[in-house]
Amino acid sequence: MIKKFRRKFIAVAVLSLAIILFASFGGVVLATQYRTDKEITNVLQLLAKNNGQLNQKAARKTLGPDSNKDSLFKYRYFTLSLSSTGKLKLVDNTHISTISASDITSNSSLIKRTIKNTTSEGSILINSNPYRFILVKSKSSNQTIAIFLDTTPITASYKHLFRVAIFLGISGLIFFTLILLLLSNQAIKPIVEAYEKQRRFITNAGHELKTPLAIISANTEMEEMIGKSDEWTESTKEQVERLTMLINQLISLARMSEKDELVLERVDFSDSVKRAANSFKSLIQKDGKNYDIEIEPDLFVNGEKQSLYELVNILIDNANKYCDEAGRVSVNLNKGSLGRNAILQVKNSFKDGKSINYNKFFERFYRSDESHNSQKSGFGIGLSMAQDLVRVFGGKINASYDGKNVVLTVILKLRK
Repeated sequence: MIKKFRRKFIAVAVLSLAIILFASFGGVVLATQYRTDKEITNVLQLLAKNNGQLNQKAARKTLGPDSNKDSLFKYRYFTLSLSSTGKLKLVDNTHISTISASDITSNSSLIKRTIKNTTSEGSILINSNPYRFILVKSKSSNQTIAIFLDTTPITASYKHLFRVAIFLGISGLIFFTLILLLLSNQAIKPIVEAYEKQRRFITNAGHELKTPLAIISANTEMEEMIGKSDEWTESTKEQVERLTMLINQLISLARMSEKDELVLERVDFSDSVKRAANSFKSLIQKDGKNYDIEIEPDLFVNGEKQSLYELVNILIDNANKYCDEAGRVSVNLNKGSLGRNAILQVKNSFKDGKSINYNKFFERFYRSDESHNSQKSGFGIGLSMAQDLVRVFGGKINASYDGKNVVLTVILKLRK
């Protein structure tokens, strides 16, 4: 249990940090990307307004007061014209060195097709370089002017920031995880100590309580031997047995944390269910109830033989205990539809089961009769123990109501 708690603690801490890093670095990257896209749009619009030219005065109004002649040199662009007849002509490529007239000629069909499929702005790859362009209708001639802006220099800082953010995020997460692995035992130490003290207290108190109970039981038996047997001595014996059973269950529950130390192996689940189910046959039939057993043979799971047998006993005992008079108890073990799991279902007829909260069935000391005046024996510990055992075996357990029956379902992964 402590190991599982430590793993969950580490997982939650790492996930929390991952969310924080993702939100922080992601926010910075997205803000930078937005600013970069805004800058590209502003430069294109500025070129469109100034006939494919950049001047410092206009740039300061559009791009900000820090714009000057030197800063404008980073914008690389060229201008083309497309006539109504579809003829493509290079107008100006003096502001870029990465593309020549021959490059434009060789990519003319791609450029024409892209321009015709675009209304105002778009993007294109020319010689593997990304460009954004804007279309301007010429008033003096029946031509379309296309201004192409090389976005590589503009997006370089954004892409570099993106790579740095990923590197720092992953590095920080790995470093934090390593530190957490080293210090997690110290972080959860107070919780572990409190849990161990609680477990030791229950175990020690249970053993201490057994001594006076044994004395009370012996004294009661002595009184019966000397002829003082009456309803009071009988009641004392019943309450001693009840307290002894409660103490044993409390000790078993406290020791459940030690189940992690069990050696799990390949166990015949079918055999364990069969033995447990058969052991209840005479008791259930004696109570005047119907009893159905359906077990698919040779289903093996990962578990511990005695604990698995104890698990099935708890479920069948609970079903018998809360079954309606002259009702039906059913034990069914089958292979799942996908053939990966063994599914055990223990049912008991219970006509008043609609109003019960089955999510609380596995809480320790939970009783559906909140007044605790029910004539049914038990302390609400058994199903909690069953849940702990199933978790140790790596399976799932749940309780439900199908309209007529209370259904306890255990799912364990099959082992070949």
